[in-house]
Amino acid sequence: MRQQAQHQLEGCGGACCSPSGNFSSRRAPLDYNQLVREGHYEAPLVHEQASKQDAKQPSIASQLAALAPGSSVDALVVGCGPAGIYLAAQLAEKGLNVGLVGPDGPFVNNYGVWVDEFRALGMADTIEREFNETLCYFQEKKERLLDVAARAGVKYMAAAVEGIQVAADGETTRVACSGGVQLSSRLVTLASGQAAGRFLRYEAGAPTVAAQTAYGIEAEVQGYDDAYDSASMLFMDYRRHHSGLWDGAARHLEPGNHPNSGEGLWGSSEEVPSFLYAMPLGGNRVFLEETCLVAKPALPFAVLKRRLERRLAAMNVTVTKVHEEEWSYIPVGGPLPVGDQPLTAFGAAANLVHPATGFSVSRSLRQAPEFAAAAAAALAAGGSVQQVSTAVWQQLWSKERRQQAAFHVFGMELLTQLDLAATNDFFKTFFALPDFYWRGFLGSNLSSVQLLAFAFLTFLYAPVGIKVKLVSHLITVAVAAAAAAAAPSATAQLLQAAAAAAVAQFKKQQCQAQ
Repeated sequence: MRQQAQHQLEGCGGACCSPSGNFSSRRAPLDYNQLVREGHYEAPLVHEQASKQDAKQPSIASQLAALAPGSSVDALVVGCGPAGIYLAAQLAEKGLNVGLVGPDGPFVNNYGVWVDEFRALGMADTIEREFNETLCYFQEKKERLLDVAARAGVKYMAAAVEGIQVAADGETTRVACSGGVQLSSRLVTLASGQAAGRFLRYEAGAPTVAAQTAYGIEAEVQGYDDAYDSASMLFMDYRRHHSGLWDGAARHLEPGNHPNSGEGLWGSSEEVPSFLYAMPLGGNRVFLEETCLVAKPALPFAVLKRRLERRLAAMNVTVTKVHEEEWSYIPVGGPLPVGDQPLTAFGAAANLVHPATGFSVSRSLRQAPEFAAAAAAALAAGGSVQQVSTAVWQQLWSKERRQQAAFHVFGMELLTQLDLAATNDFFKTFFALPDFYWRGFLGSNLSSVQLLAFAFLTFLYAPVGIKVKLVSHLITVAVAAAAAAAAPSATAQLLQAAAAAAVAQFKKQQCQAQ
């Protein structure tokens, strides 16, 4: 079970940031982007997923010292998921007096990460299951994060934040919590997932927020070993087994001989693609998830559930017992937070979610020490709330990182436009690239210059149909970016240069073909 609920409220059960809150004496309007961030028409199931309980996990209050009502701290972190807890620990390790506030809920999901990334973070002991140097199974190791926070001296209060207000002197921020409790801090950071967007301001002119959705079950099954390799994790099965096949027929299909014509793509041009993702857990127990990588609007859970049931039937995999259902909703893409607001954010709340994959945990943990160092330096310099926050935002979302994000969003927007046939061609191209590039793209590790090289290689490797879509999309985005401002931004200039190069290369290949 991958990273899901942390993208809603980082394990806070939907209550870290109350909708009644305000910032600088006002609350941001609930626009379309914020509706999508909070689940849109799937909000009830998103909240149900985030509100799950797990008695096996320790409570936060049992592991951390109490934060007393009326406390004034150097840094206050709102949100008690992996990103929030780890950031609080990193801030405290810099010698700051740190408070952590949010409902005392469990981690209700498991998380998919790259093995080497978690080893580099010193989190190798949290890896529960590893699959052939690809994605791994990250079990709920809440105890480890809480131990790090406890040793660093983080103090905790179980409460929901209802209001945030910068003091008149600009030196502190007052935080109103449930139960009438008041706290104050020189730096307030929201790590409470996408609902934190109600307190934040975002860049204008960016594409709207999209969503990755998935319906999954942890179940006991029969026939999985005959359908797939039970020793490996199934990363993506985009074959159209959810449509046009009798029960069990998928196992006997010959390539190019699907009943729905050829590879089964007849009638799929207007269909939003989805794929099967599966992790064998030992014995007959498997986690199975039908996933839509990204869509606008989100592909409904009901559609994904129906596809999963039909896909399993076509593969002759029988579910004998369901232990748990999961509804994964991950908002991706959209505008980045502006860097001149006196309130900071981290994790999914700060758009550290990869727009084209939905992953964020590794990146958040990787950037937490940098965030903490910038915050400690700014606080030590004695600046105002605004000055401290600006310094932190500049570190978190530097010009270079904003350029990288523009490329990631470009990839996400392209994926939303591809039908199943084009999606299959795209991923065949993507995974044919040198490992450095496709792994670096998925891990948010490529610089803006390396991303240009990645885009150029993708274009070279791609079949003609994908080349056409890449050029068309690149030109559209570059023109829109240039038209959005009187002087094109550095990102727009890079996109325009890439578009010109791609068009020239495409025309050259077309001439050679003729």
